[in-house]
Amino acid sequence: MAKKIQLRLIIVLLVALALRLVLTAREVRVAAGYTLDRVPTRLGAHAAVDLPLTPFEVELLAPEGGRILQRRYGEGSNAVWLAAVQSRHDWRVQHPPQVCYTAQGWRIEEDRPHTLPSGGRIQRMVVQKGAARRVVYYLYTDGRHWTASYFRRIFHALVDRAVHAQAMTWALIQVSTPQEGAGAETRLAEACAALRQQP
Repeated sequence: MAKKIQLRLIIVLLVALALRLVLTAREVRVAAGYTLDRVPTRLGAHAAVDLPLTPFEVELLAPEGGRILQRRYGEGSNAVWLAAVQSRHDWRVQHPPQVCYTAQGWRIEEDRPHTLPSGGRIQRMVVQKGAARRVVYYLYTDGRHWTASYFRRIFHALVDRAVHAQAMTWALIQVSTPQEGAGAETRLAEACAALRQQP
């Protein structure tokens, strides 16, 4: 019962903040939050290899000044793939990754919040497509807030707009690695720690 009341309260607050945004005609300044320039070019001993983007991916995921980045660190069963989308104000481009994985033919076997050894929280998925199985970690950040929840990301952005009259640049960051063999969870936890330590 308490969770239902909390959920209703959150919904009411979000609606009130949204109305304030619509009714307030003040100019909103864009502030530099988390930009993809902060994504490391190395993870441990592995240098990043930038992967090409199709024109469709760029048009779909990075309209209106956003950016998309795809990288691979390492090779084979030890590879870590990174995909990141940066946006100033278009929340649609930072939709939960489940949408893209399902659209690309992956089956989501697990999907739950996960606490990293460093104490941070991310969303953890296990996905499968044919014989390939991957562990995926993802989160949203503006450099100040780090959350695994799409709704918390939206909430923080609404508060910044309504209270501070600013729009921070946000990034959706996901890292994935093959599930086979040992060390998949360790590789992803280390990647998430490296992402947070960047200046």
